[in-house]
Amino acid sequence: MGRKEQERDPVLQVRNLSKTFYSTRALEGVDFELLPGEVHTLMGENGAGKSTLGKCITGIYQAEEGEIFYQGKRVSFGNPKEALDAGIAIVLQEFNVIPHLSVAENLFLTDRGYYRKGWYMDAAAMVQKTEELLQYFHMREFIDPMEPMAGLSVAEMQIVEIMKAMSREARVIILDEPTATLSGKEVKRLFEMIRELKEKGVAFLIVSHRIQEIYEISDRITVFRDGRLVLPHAATKDLGEMELIKAMVGRQIADLYGKGNGRKREISREVVLDVRGICDRVNFVQDCSFQVHEGEILGVAGLVGAGRTELLRCVFGIDPRSSGRVCFQGREIKKDSIGASIRAGMGYLSEKRKEEGLHQEMSILHNLNMVVHAVAKRPLIEAAGEERRCAELVERLRIKVGEPYNKVSSLSGGNQQKILLGKWLLAHPKLLIIDEPTRGIDVASKSEIYGILRELAGNGISIVMISSEINEILGVTDRTLVVRDGRIVASLLTADTTEEEIGYYATMGTKEGAER
Repeated sequence: MGRKEQERDPVLQVRNLSKTFYSTRALEGVDFELLPGEVHTLMGENGAGKSTLGKCITGIYQAEEGEIFYQGKRVSFGNPKEALDAGIAIVLQEFNVIPHLSVAENLFLTDRGYYRKGWYMDAAAMVQKTEELLQYFHMREFIDPMEPMAGLSVAEMQIVEIMKAMSREARVIILDEPTATLSGKEVKRLFEMIRELKEKGVAFLIVSHRIQEIYEISDRITVFRDGRLVLPHAATKDLGEMELIKAMVGRQIADLYGKGNGRKREISREVVLDVRGICDRVNFVQDCSFQVHEGEILGVAGLVGAGRTELLRCVFGIDPRSSGRVCFQGREIKKDSIGASIRAGMGYLSEKRKEEGLHQEMSILHNLNMVVHAVAKRPLIEAAGEERRCAELVERLRIKVGEPYNKVSSLSGGNQQKILLGKWLLAHPKLLIIDEPTRGIDVASKSEIYGILRELAGNGISIVMISSEINEILGVTDRTLVVRDGRIVASLLTADTTEEEIGYYATMGTKEGAER
């Protein structure tokens, strides 16, 4: 730390903070400081304690030991609203939204400044301010202030949550995986906003697993492992990437994507999925055609709101289509039927892991067996079979669980993603559609997920992978579709393309498309 930084008094200090969940020590004697106008990143594996620290600071959790100081005064918040009123905002991975209310209402529902006479909601003022924020964030063409939150994608919800924090003029903003679902363009704009607020003295505490982005925006990095600080307050510019990864996971990860010698994989010529001229009923997905081969990993890239998720939801039968054909293994799949897609041998892993992928209040065992029961013709559930299948998948996917009857919500993000993958593998699919497979997952878990996907592809299972991380697309897939404005504008051999080329098609599109 330079002399100038040493002379600044911390805006936020944590001393000897400890937090326990049941028998697990989530935080152990943590000392931490955040300086005014600083971007300080917390890194580490899922379950290391990063998010727990932010939740203890803002009153979501109450620590058993330790002290928190804000602007030189000791504080103890009972809930996030108390923290926000004091000047500390937090944006969680699990969004704090009311789905049936509009974007504008979600932004300002608890802001007293938008109520006349203390109780009459000034809806017009809310909408006007929301318009300004959306224009500022360059998202007005994708998000309508009056649209219900339930109609937004995960990435759009993330943007609204970030705007909510930034609109309250907080002095400290805590962001938990803020770029997990954002594409490059949205990340760039977010970072511009962060830099603008830094100049005004606003401090940011960011929890993230995206190493490249952290090196771009962060001033200092603190690494957690098993609830302890293993690398506190390191200057980002002085910290090497491999040193950072080793601090996070306790070992070197030399081959994150599992590419080995980097040679192209030989892909079967057999077409498993053939999509022709598919359009959705709202006229957003338009005339999309593509094929997926046996054992191929097909990436789907594009900007937030480009239609990547909508396209694959239409293919799987979640969203209705107005025209087009979906043929799987030579047979046409019944239109708008999820059941027909599953019975044919397809699986779909939603990007909304917590909301649509898993039942958080159900057990690990019951979540894993969910699809098996859905497609089974037997009316009775065999408990012994459930337990056997659960044990096999836990071992096969190296899932870290306590007891199989624990709630799935007790698991880290990486292990929940493996449960989501495992429940579909039990149905023995021939093709898996996976939307944002590593959102909010640490680098070690990412490496494991990539290895699992490559192993599945090697065994002949086809993978369609939607991802906002271009490096993930380049590192894992065999071929890449680029989607823009509901259309497929390019199909590229991944080994022969670049981040810049994918970005060009995602941003500019092309009249003719491209096929290589």
